[in-house]
Amino acid sequence: MLRKEQVLSFLRPALVSRPYLPADAALATPAAVLVIIHYHKDRPHVFLTKRSSNLKSHTGEISFPGGRYVEGDGTFLKTALRETAEEVGIEFTIDQIVGCLSAVRTMTSNHFIVPFVTIQDILPQYRISSSEVEVVIDVPLIETLESIELDTEHYHLAKDAFKFTYGKNVIWGATARVLKQMHDILLRPL
Repeated sequence: MLRKEQVLSFLRPALVSRPYLPADAALATPAAVLVIIHYHKDRPHVFLTKRSSNLKSHTGEISFPGGRYVEGDGTFLKTALRETAEEVGIEFTIDQIVGCLSAVRTMTSNHFIVPFVTIQDILPQYRISSSEVEVVIDVPLIETLESIELDTEHYHLAKDAFKFTYGKNVIWGATARVLKQMHDILLRPL
């Protein structure tokens, strides 16, 4: 059982020290997500969403709340906060963010995604935007990270593709790349 203090102590050294800038995306589409770790019955969980089938891209895929950077955001962190509020109705403040992990790229749509992390004692009340989110998938963090396996279905897109499974939910692509970082940070010390 990983307590909040342990998660923080493992995470802090792995966080990116220099903030990413929109120019870091180069020719890719810049985006940001928020990895919401929270505790339920003393166990860490991670908050995921299944994207709406009405969206133009990545329909029905499991992802973290987040989306495309727009100039009015100014920073990737503000993108992650804005998109999280839009998609699931949770408004976090900058001081609730622990930091960010290494940016990842999508395998199919040329997005450069900066993942920010927050750790909460309890999951705040959420309200999904049905135009963007089909359903919330709240999974136990450690059990999900332990389900890691090579993603042979998408191996032709990336030789380092992994996937995670919880119940009937298969998490792959950029979301799995972020979870792979969490796997390497949180499970290696155990």
